[in-house]
Order: sequence, then structure tokens, then C-alpha cells
Amino acid sequence: MLTIFSAPKAFKGHVGIIQENAIRSWLSLSPKPKVILFCNEDGATEVIRGLSVELVSDIETNAFGTPLVSDMFKQADALATSDVLAFVSADIILTHRIMEAARLAMEWSKRFLLVAQRHDVDVRHLLEFDGQWERRWADPAIARGKLHSPGAIDLFMFPRGQYEHMPPFAIGRTSYDNWILWNTVASDIPLIDATDFVTLIHQNHDYVHAQKIDVWDGVEARENRKWVKHWTNFYSIAHATWTMSAEGAIGPAVGWKYRMARPRQLLSHALRSSRRIRTRLRSWRFARRYGV
Repeated sequence: MLTIFSAPKAFKGHVGIIQENAIRSWLSLSPKPKVILFCNEDGATEVIRGLSVELVSDIETNAFGTPLVSDMFKQADALATSDVLAFVSADIILTHRIMEAARLAMEWSKRFLLVAQRHDVDVRHLLEFDGQWERRWADPAIARGKLHSPGAIDLFMFPRGQYEHMPPFAIGRTSYDNWILWNTVASDIPLIDATDFVTLIHQNHDYVHAQKIDVWDGVEARENRKWVKHWTNFYSIAHATWTMSAEGAIGPAVGWKYRMARPRQLLSHALRSSRRIRTRLRSWRFARRYGV
């Protein structure tokens, strides 16, 4: 029914806890999906021992040794045991509705990309995924949590073989998610926003693991961004062309969230482009006021 693949970080400290929670939530789904983890970090084998997952440590990398998203998609296609795959961030807990979403989308169209906004929730310990975990823990946690903006994309569900020609994006270095959405729409493939139907629980965490790497403006990030070609192609979930309602019905995306996607993108670009000038103006005003 569904093959889930992901690229977890090292299973250390709090990040290790939330990643194990995410993986156990995937394995609690029914019918049970195949889970593939692309990870060459120390300790991964020990953590997943006893779990029904496939660990792939032989991953193509770039010149900096960073694994490539494109190779993960290629290998996942070959290893999948289902017609539908889902690339999921390793800190995302999935609820049982994800399986129904896969069925509904596949029945509706043979080509699609299904995405959804996440709910940010604080989780500090290992969770128990028994038959009542969603009612006992997930529902109250979501009520306390916060729905993240459409810019964060942590779920990519699609039919097998749909992304065979992906550029060599480095994992964790921005822009590959925006490219996937833009390429989908540009290829006339339906982009479905299933936020109202699917629940993604993102376990909040710090970014200690990336302190020594400039994931936004470093060399690898700039290399990733060049494949997007133009700032208007940095798509988010708000650029969806279709929606899946809370009842599972799929229809055109016509709400203000989608109508305002392009104007918001233009404003965001203008603010980014003028950041250096605005910084200089603030410094000049500060100097004039305080005589610095």
C-alpha cells in the first residue's frame, strides 16, 4: 500500500528520541508500510535493531560527502514494495489517515504529489504506540501545538517512478523541496494539499547538529538553489493546485491561501532583496541618533 523512506540524522540525544518516535509511528500504521532509512550515521544499526525497517547506508554523495536526495529517490523506487511512496522527514509522526490519503489519491489520479502542513509539538521522551495512542496523546498534542506555515514541507507522497530525473540535490541544504513542488506543477501533475485530511506531527527540536554548516547560504545551499533557476519557482504548499478536504474529497485549490501564494512570494522576495539596504539604513539611523 505505501513505502515510506527517510534520511534520519545521527540517533543522539533529543534528536535520536524524536526520530525513534517517528519511525515507530510509521510502523504502527495499518496496513504496515515498508520503511526504508537512508542513513550512514554511527549508531543507526543499533537503534533500529528489532524494528522492521530496511537500512541503506550506501548513498551517493556530493564532493562534500553529503548524501544526495536524488539517489535516495532512485533507490527508494527500486526497493519499494508498493505503487505509492512517501518521503517523510525523520522527525514527523504520522497518524493512520496517511494510509487512507494514499488510497484516495491513487484512485483519483495515477500522477500526483500529496503534501500537507505540519503541527509543531513539544515532545521530550519516547512514546508508546499502542492501539489508542492517537486518541490518548496525538489529539491533545495537536490541540496544544501550532500549525506551521506552508513553507515547511515534510511529506512528499507520490506514485512510484514519478521523479526519475531529479537534479543532484544535497540533503538538508534547502531548495530541493521547493523544486519538487515547482517541477510537479510545471509538469502538469496535480499538487494536492491534504492539510485538512492528513495530520503531520512535527516534534520540535534545536539545530545543534547543523551548527558547523551553513545550510541556508553555504556552498552546497547555493548549488541546490541554482537548480530552481528563478525565485518565482520556490514553491510552497500554498502553490497547490488541488486540495483534499477533511472528508477526503479532492477538488480545485481556490481559497485565499492559494490565491495569495504569488503575492506573498513577491513580497518575500522584495524583502530579501532589500535586506542589505535596509540593514545599512538602520545602521545609518542608529549612528545619526546616537552619534556612533
